[in-house]
Amino acid sequence: MPGLNLDLNIDKHHNATLVVECPACKHELTHHLKSLTPDHILPCTCGEQIGLSGHDLARAQALHQQIIRN
Repeated sequence: MPGLNLDLNIDKHHNATLVVECPACKHELTHHLKSLTPDHILPCTCGEQIGLSGHDLARAQALHQQIIRN
């Protein structure tokens, strides 16, 4: 099973906002990365319930660290 399409928006203070594409309707959902925990559910306006696994969050956190270093 492929992972979720994830992206990050980084503000001037290096805080990350996670951007998750809904697999059903392709709508982009945003949430502060620091406030998410494994198995967090993001509800989409289309009714889809998007679950974030520990692996998804680890990918996002690694991307955040990579962006900050560069």
